[in-house]
Amino acid sequence: MAFTLLLLTSGRTETLWAGDPQMDARVLVRDALVMAGKPVPLEARLTAEGLAGVSGLGGEQVEFHVAGAKVGTSLTGGDGVARLEYRTRLVGNHPVTVRLAPSKRVTAAHDGTAVLSVWEKRRPILLVELASVMEADSTAAPFTPLPLPVGTLTERKPMPDAAEELKRLARFYFNVLYVSTGHSGDRWSRTGDPREWLKAHQFPSGHWMAVRGGREELTEALDQLKAGGWDNVRTGIGQTKDFAETLVRHRIAVVMVPEPARGDLPKKVMMAKEWKEVRKHF
Repeated sequence: MAFTLLLLTSGRTETLWAGDPQMDARVLVRDALVMAGKPVPLEARLTAEGLAGVSGLGGEQVEFHVAGAKVGTSLTGGDGVARLEYRTRLVGNHPVTVRLAPSKRVTAAHDGTAVLSVWEKRRPILLVELASVMEADSTAAPFTPLPLPVGTLTERKPMPDAAEELKRLARFYFNVLYVSTGHSGDRWSRTGDPREWLKAHQFPSGHWMAVRGGREELTEALDQLKAGGWDNVRTGIGQTKDFAETLVRHRIAVVMVPEPARGDLPKKVMMAKEWKEVRKHF
């Protein structure tokens, strides 16, 4: 028996046979953001590494779990992507796990995890630039977007007090939306994925939004949030000039930490020398 596998890297298809060696696979899952009571597509991609590199693995059943409970199954398409529509009124940041169902051609599969953020509009959103919660990279130029490859991300240390201060803001005031600018790779790339790092350093759970470029791409992402009904983005905490200037243009209050040289930053940008000073600006 044969099946067809679409190779995204080359745009061609390749037929694999049941007699071929079994393979290892990995499940990748995207964070999802939705208003309470509204439907949201949960998305996952099953990938395997072959001669042509990493590609999607179609024709496999995957199981979706939210907060530990199985909520459904879906079949991966030719690109390896599976989708499941889900709806809940339970507000919060819910852990999502997607795993491969028993398969004859996959010897082992790494589960994928993500966060389903079910928020209400009455609670404002706090944008947190990933660069502001990490100690400075001595090799990075000032005020530039900060790509964070997986290999280097694990070596970066959190800014002192950043996790604790964000926990307080998340507990009493805001829903937290983490933003990584200068993100490289496609929408399913693991390059620069900060979620394991944030969890390991005990940052509050929230939604992660990857922005591929600088000001223009961040502007587009903010416009998409607003078009989706999220007009409650009130404040941002950042470290780069692009981030600060973009938020000011959108009339969003922004605090920069640690405090940079004033330079040509907009006058409306607030400064904090350290994370313990951030809350006084709210």
